[in-house]
Amino acid sequence: MKITSVEFAFIKAFKTLRFDLEKTSVLIGQNDHGKSSILKAIDIVLNQLDETTLKLGALHPDLAERLLPIFSVNAKARRITLNYDDNGVEKQLFVTVRSDLTFTVLEKIERNAITTQAALDALKKLREQNRFVLIPALRDASSAQFQELFSRMLREHGLSQMIPQKAGGTPKEYRTLKEIRDSITNTIKPYVNEKLLPQIQKNFGFTTQHKLGLKFNVDVQQIGEWILNNLQLGFQLSTDENVTLSLSEAGSGVQSGVLLALHRLEQRAAENPGIQFILAVEEPEAFLHPQKQKELYQNVLAAQSANLRVIVTTHSPYIVAETPFTRLGLVRKDGEHSSLHIPEIKSTSDAETFDAFSSEVNNLLFFADKVILVEGESDQRVIKLLLEKKLGPQAHRYSVVSAGGNRNFSPFLRMIRAWNTANIPHLVVTDFDSLIADAGRPILRGAKDAGYSHLSQQAVMTSVDSAVDKTETEFIAAAATSEKYFKDAGLNVFVFTSDLEFSLITDHNKDAAAKILTEESATGNNYSTGYSLIDLKKHIGSKGVPLNALADPKFKKPFIHRKIADTIDLKQAHPDLIRLLDMIEKL
Repeated sequence: MKITSVEFAFIKAFKTLRFDLEKTSVLIGQNDHGKSSILKAIDIVLNQLDETTLKLGALHPDLAERLLPIFSVNAKARRITLNYDDNGVEKQLFVTVRSDLTFTVLEKIERNAITTQAALDALKKLREQNRFVLIPALRDASSAQFQELFSRMLREHGLSQMIPQKAGGTPKEYRTLKEIRDSITNTIKPYVNEKLLPQIQKNFGFTTQHKLGLKFNVDVQQIGEWILNNLQLGFQLSTDENVTLSLSEAGSGVQSGVLLALHRLEQRAAENPGIQFILAVEEPEAFLHPQKQKELYQNVLAAQSANLRVIVTTHSPYIVAETPFTRLGLVRKDGEHSSLHIPEIKSTSDAETFDAFSSEVNNLLFFADKVILVEGESDQRVIKLLLEKKLGPQAHRYSVVSAGGNRNFSPFLRMIRAWNTANIPHLVVTDFDSLIADAGRPILRGAKDAGYSHLSQQAVMTSVDSAVDKTETEFIAAAATSEKYFKDAGLNVFVFTSDLEFSLITDHNKDAAAKILTEESATGNNYSTGYSLIDLKKHIGSKGVPLNALADPKFKKPFIHRKIADTIDLKQAHPDLIRLLDMIEKL
C-alpha cells in the first residue's frame, strides 16, 4: 500500500491541490504561501491522529488549526485524500473535517456517512507501510524532542546491548554497570566517613555491633537509564577526548545537520524494503553556509532509494539550482488562496533541455516577481542598474536573465511556458536587428519555436524591412508594430528602436560618457573633443539608425556600458529606456 499522491480540498489556504510524490520533491515559494501547510497536513493524517482521536472522531483544536481553511467555504467539504497503490490497484482514502472539528475516515465519499472500521483499518495499514517523518525548520539540539530522538538512537545503536532490562542482563553487562555504581560509592565514602558518620556514631547513645557505612542504593537498571538520559553530543576541540563543546553551544547550522542525520539514521529504509519511507525536511539549508547547503543536499539526494523519498521545502537558490526542473513545485498565493504549480512537460526532449538549464536558471525564474529575458551581459548589467535607480531595493525582486544572444530565447520561453499556470510575469528585451531578414529574424523564429505565433507575422516583416536604412521615425514605428504583434500572440516583447548601446548616451550625459571612454582608452585618446553623439554611440558598439556600425568598436564591453548607464538621469534618459522601464513596471 504505497501512497502515490495527496489531494486537498479546502485545506488551509488551498481550494484544491494535488501533490504527486513521484513527480515533485522540492517545494518553493514565498513565506506564508503554504509550503509548510502541505507537509503539516500530511503529517497530521499519517502521524498525529492517535487511537483516542480516531475513536472520538474529533480533532484537537491545535490540529484543526493546521487543517481548517483560512477563508469561508460554507458547506463545502474540507478533505484530504490519500491516493495509493494496493498491489497494482489504485485506491483512495478520504479524511473529511467538519467545521465543528469532527471528522470521518472513508473509503468512498457518501452523504452523511460515518467512519467505518474498514476505513480505519486501511488508514492503519497505510501508516504502517508509509512512514512519514516531518523535520521542522526550527531545529534545536537543546530541545526535549532532540534529546528523546538521541536517546532512542543511543538505545538502538549501542547502549541497548549494555543496559540490562528489568529482568537483568548478562553477567558482563551487569558487572560493567555495577563497577560504575561502586566507583561512585567509593569516591563519595571518604568525605562522608570522615565528617558525617563519626558524628552520627558519637551521638548514637549506645554501642552498635557494627560500624555505620554507606550504601549507594541505585540498582544497575537505574544506572543504565541515568547514563542513557544524560549522554549528550558534542564536538572534540582537541585530541583530548575530555575537551568537548556541547552540541547546544555549536552553530545552529551544525545542530540542524545533526538532527537531520539522526532522523535519517532512524529511517532504516534499507532494512525495510516493503515500507515506503518519506522524509520531509523544511529548509534543510537553515543556518548553513552555501557550500554546506550544496554538500548536505547532494548527500540527502544520494541517500534516496526505491523506498526512501525526500521532500524538501526551501528558499535556497543553491538547492533549487541543484534540483532538476521537472522535480520542482511552486507554491504561489493569489489573494487568500494558494496553489501548487508544477511544470507541464510535453516531451522527453523538453525535459532534458529544461533540466540542462536548471543549475543556471531555476532560482532566477522562481525567486522573482518578474523575469526579464535579455540578449547578453551588457543588457543584463545595464537594466539591473536602471531598475535599481528607479525602484531602489525592490528592484531585487526582478530577475534579469541573459539568454546569451538573440537566437537563444526559445528554451527560456519554453521553460516559462511550462509553468503557464503560475503566470510568471516575463518580458523579452531585444534589439531591432533580431527582426531583420539579413539576420534571419531570430526573435520571430525563437518565439514561434516556443509556441508564440500570429497570423499578422507577414505584416511585421514588411514593416521591419521597409524601415531598414531609413530614419529613426520609421524604426520607432516598426518596433511598435512588432511589439503589438508579439502581444497579440501572447508574449511580452520590448524592441529597442536600434539597440541598447544607442540608448545609453544622450546629449544630457554625453560629457560624462566621453570622460569614461577617455579614462578607459588604451591609447590615451581624449573623447571629450572632436566626437559627436553618434560617434560615441558607435564607439560603444551601437549599430546606429540606420544600421552603419563601426567594424571594430573599441568600447563594446559590458562593464563600460554599465559605467555609462550609471551616469544616466532617468528623467532625461533616452525614450527607449523610459519606455522599457515603464513596460517592466506594468508587467
